[in-house]
Amino acid sequence: MFSKILRQGRRINLGDGVISRSMSMGMAVGFSPTVGLQLVICFIFAQLCNRFWRPNTFNTVIALIGSLVVNPLTMVPTYTFYYFVGCEMITCESSINFRDSHHIADYIWTLSEGTGAIFIGSIPFMIAGVPVGYFLGRLVEKVLEARAHRRRLRLVERARARREQEVRAAQSAQ
Repeated sequence: MFSKILRQGRRINLGDGVISRSMSMGMAVGFSPTVGLQLVICFIFAQLCNRFWRPNTFNTVIALIGSLVVNPLTMVPTYTFYYFVGCEMITCESSINFRDSHHIADYIWTLSEGTGAIFIGSIPFMIAGVPVGYFLGRLVEKVLEARAHRRRLRLVERARARREQEVRAAQSAQ
């Protein structure tokens, strides 16, 4: 994941805060129960903001990396937890009693109530994902800035050494 961010930083101009904003947006979308649509949501939101608000506000690839916080391997326990949190926020009927085909409406209502509980239960995690994503993005930005600074220092040191070597060679030739 980190190497993808590094490669992305070489290709495009990542100004101050782009990584942290993109990571926080991606984590907020990642904590939402929209599996399968997260890629589309990140892409559309980043493109709309970059196009109509301010260029280079979000980076789509970094937002997608941030949205991987909930993936198919962690989806079942996460959504179960969302369900229990959502049921604490709203009144849920936790048992689904499917007796026969005449009670199908009750069964569908209970499923939709569960879906609503999952969506409502994910809201606190989406809100908490924004500052966490921003913090992680700032850490990545600082690492990238320190790496670029060290690289500049190495290049300057190499140029200085090469220049000194040329001066010594010119002096010894005289």
